[in-house]
Amino acid sequence: MEKSLTLALYLATRARSDRAARRAHRHGGQDAERYGETSTPRPEGPLVWFHTGNDHNGSSVRELVYRMQAERRDLQVLLTTNAEERETSEPGVIWQYAPDESLPSVRRFLDHWRPNIGIWTEPDLRPALIAEAAGYGVPLYLIDAQTAMPDPQSWRWLRGMSASLMTRFRKVLTGNRETARALRSLGTSPDRIELCGFLEEGTPALPCDDSERDALAAALGARPVWLAAYVTPEECKLVLSVHRRVQRRSHRLLLILAPDAPEDGRRCHELLVAEGSRSALRSDGEEPDGDTQVYIADTEGEMGLWYRLAQICFMGCSLAGQTSGANLYEPAALGSAIIHGPDTRNFRRAFDKLGQANATRMVRNADQLAGAVENLLAPDTAAHLAHEAWKVCSTGAEVTDRVIDMIFTELDEQEDA
Repeated sequence: MEKSLTLALYLATRARSDRAARRAHRHGGQDAERYGETSTPRPEGPLVWFHTGNDHNGSSVRELVYRMQAERRDLQVLLTTNAEERETSEPGVIWQYAPDESLPSVRRFLDHWRPNIGIWTEPDLRPALIAEAAGYGVPLYLIDAQTAMPDPQSWRWLRGMSASLMTRFRKVLTGNRETARALRSLGTSPDRIELCGFLEEGTPALPCDDSERDALAAALGARPVWLAAYVTPEECKLVLSVHRRVQRRSHRLLLILAPDAPEDGRRCHELLVAEGSRSALRSDGEEPDGDTQVYIADTEGEMGLWYRLAQICFMGCSLAGQTSGANLYEPAALGSAIIHGPDTRNFRRAFDKLGQANATRMVRNADQLAGAVENLLAPDTAAHLAHEAWKVCSTGAEVTDRVIDMIFTELDEQEDA
């Protein structure tokens, strides 16, 4: 491991008094996590630690995490961020703020979590955290999630320090030759750099009950179907008016309406009954028949079913509402042509990426939504749009496979030791 006097001096300055950390611990909350304290216990079993830098929702590692946990049920995941906000923990996935750059904070963090492996998804060169993690024997890897590299010029007076830090990473997976050159300029040994593409944001295909899908597909026959997913109450009337308008040209068209909050489904059903429309309510066990105009899918955990049945999908929470938006990669992974509004919120990266590839249709009002649905009722048009979205969604799958193999190989070697 390359030694650096500059790094040694830096670490010496970070071994400061623990008084601030103890004071933060008494106050609890975010400050406590920044000082390496937490009330969350370390889970049993192997723990994979992802440091996502300034990415507060770890968008680039979500598919990676889901796929790993699908293959290894005993796997626990810790995600740390430097951002001002972070996601809420969920079963098997713990979110924490990364400790600050004081050695007492970093050591408390490592003593508590004892991760089996550390994966950096951003080139966030935090000297104390990297050096101490390596010193604790945590195998470190850097994978390229298409984030900006540190400017080598800004490290030109600290070349020895950056080179020493980069030697702590056993392998660096990067996306292109330009990034590889920047890594070498930081002092990364060429034999540790693997050019394999970028880790992309995405999502695995949502599951569904195949027998249920087959039964519904048989019941619908050749009827054209479009889906309005995660629709807010403010969007409900707009979507229903669009459906009535498009039905004038496609009389057998069925709308599957999945409200953003399932409890809003009955309200939509009552609205349809009052105006004389024929609707069926999923939560009441009703099935669509040949006369059903709107099928209200007000149950949880079945979005994979609706995406598979509908050739067109309008993503709600994008024209009106106060929720955080919906994930465009869900329908993209299942071959549904996507329409959405201008409000992208937490999924801006996905919207931008799919938009740049001309893989979605963006609409701003009811007239544009009606026009988009009518246009996409042509099977060839819908299939082309859906294929372009699928290509974007599947980009990076090989990199995901490579990273999973690298992580599992490391864990297997630890278990065999």
